[in-house]
Amino acid sequence: MLLVLFTPALWRHFFTYPRLEKEVKKLGELRRETGKYTSLSTYRGVLHVHSYWSHDSEGTLFDLIPAAKYAGIDFIFLTDHPRGNIDTLPRGYKGYYDGILIEPGSEKQGFDTWPLDTVIINWDEDKDTISKNIVSKGGLIFYAHTEEPHNWSNPWYQGMEIYNFHTDTKDESITPQIFNFIVNGKKYRHWALRQMFDEQANILALWDSLNTIRKIVGFSAVDTHENQNIRARYLNDGRVEWVGPNANVIDTMSVKFWNKWLLKEPDENGWVFKFMIDTYKEGFNYITNYILADTLSVASLTEHLKKGHLYTAFKSLGDAGGFMYYATNQNDSVCAVLGDSITLEQVKSLNAVSPLPGQFRLVHDGKTINISSGDIYQYSWADLIEKGAYRIEVHVQIKGKYIPWIYSNPIYIY
Repeated sequence: MLLVLFTPALWRHFFTYPRLEKEVKKLGELRRETGKYTSLSTYRGVLHVHSYWSHDSEGTLFDLIPAAKYAGIDFIFLTDHPRGNIDTLPRGYKGYYDGILIEPGSEKQGFDTWPLDTVIINWDEDKDTISKNIVSKGGLIFYAHTEEPHNWSNPWYQGMEIYNFHTDTKDESITPQIFNFIVNGKKYRHWALRQMFDEQANILALWDSLNTIRKIVGFSAVDTHENQNIRARYLNDGRVEWVGPNANVIDTMSVKFWNKWLLKEPDENGWVFKFMIDTYKEGFNYITNYILADTLSVASLTEHLKKGHLYTAFKSLGDAGGFMYYATNQNDSVCAVLGDSITLEQVKSLNAVSPLPGQFRLVHDGKTINISSGDIYQYSWADLIEKGAYRIEVHVQIKGKYIPWIYSNPIYIY
């Protein structure tokens, strides 16, 4: 029975994942500079992340900052679960930590929210009232877990998750994944995570339909808690406390000869044993948001996030820095970038550039109207342009199959 359970994971360890490593490395060697199309800078960051403030996480700066540096992340927008229905912000981490910008927020009632100010949120209030109060005072309200029901007619929410890693895992059988992580969780954890990927077609279709009514910003959520793990730490009385998934205590026991060999010297957080599945390191590098902004500051990032100056990419397949989606006018000058709204008369063509070769797909109001042939670095569409929301996807070829890499926010033509 164990052989049956371990065989797929062993096959991936010795054959599938090494081949994928080679293909991604080969793709990365094709990277090109793309030029400058806007005065804005590109900042990499993760939205919807949990730390020790959430009941189901133990994450600290000792975990968050090294992971951010490994993944080339500039900012982290936390969404910790409140410790009650009266939620006071800011709390937890806020500010710059070794160059990484962290902004606290909440995930509750189906919202990702960042008030960006000192506030008290009463989560017992009507959800639409909560969103109105936060947005009217300059904060951010996005819908989280968009596979679930929401009031999509609520005029106050500004955006939605178009991909959430936790959402993606909900259709997976847990037993095969556990065995896959036992075998591949150290060397190939990033591919073990990728093993669970399914394109969120229904959520993308919903996003497209909403954008035909008004601008709804799309972003990706890593939803990382670093909590699908088994860890142990010493208590003050010398016993060992074992902590399992969702940061729940499994057991406490005395240290004996039969379990002492499992334990190491305490790390920065005091852990003496760790079997890790869900980590910030791989999570932050799995899917990343790229915001075009003036500076690495909360004010600038949120201003441009609201404008939709954002694209999202599965960074473990390749860093998407240098991608740009823009419109040109009759003088061949850039007149808009992703997230902007322009008139039909202003547009001559829609264009995109990518640092890696891929297949470009132009989506107009939810319908794919053009797919580039072969792998290219530059894309242009100058055929019949009608009013509506136009976004770009870039798919890269891995193992002979095109898979999603980049999703851009739309350019809105009216």
